[in-house]
Amino acid sequence: MLILIRVDERRWEELPIDVLDLCDSAVRASFASAAQGAYGEVSVLLTNDLAMCEFNSQYREQGGPTNVLAFPSGSRPVFCDTGAEPVLWGDIAISFDRVEHEAKSEAKSIRDHIAHLVVHGTLHLLGFDHQEVREAASMEKLETTSLARLGVGDPYSVGADPGCLTL
Repeated sequence: MLILIRVDERRWEELPIDVLDLCDSAVRASFASAAQGAYGEVSVLLTNDLAMCEFNSQYREQGGPTNVLAFPSGSRPVFCDTGAEPVLWGDIAISFDRVEHEAKSEAKSIRDHIAHLVVHGTLHLLGFDHQEVREAASMEKLETTSLARLGVGDPYSVGADPGCLTL
């Protein structure tokens, strides 16, 4: 599994956590929970609201920033290493500004919220969605399982403020 992480917003590097390791671990946890045995390449862009506004406008025709965007490549899933070129699963972009704001307003640790957004984005790359109730329940279960692998509690438990509500 190849996970490429690019930081184009310096505030990510100022966090008191190893954000690169966290992103790598969150992608791997998602694959372990939802696509065990799959391999390939995922790119993560750690950016800011300005870039996310542009992406949201250009690719979703939506105004304003958002916390996470996932851009699946459209490659078919491959669940065994055939020695061929890696499958390009797609790209995930996350806004520092949204992460910081949501973590504060929802009284979450920034580490846990970053992990949740990376897991959420990765599951979108793997073809999961939350547009319908059944899809949302399935995706939330996979998110919870993936986050547990990282030592993060269930963001959907009773009394929790689910960060995904803003996704």
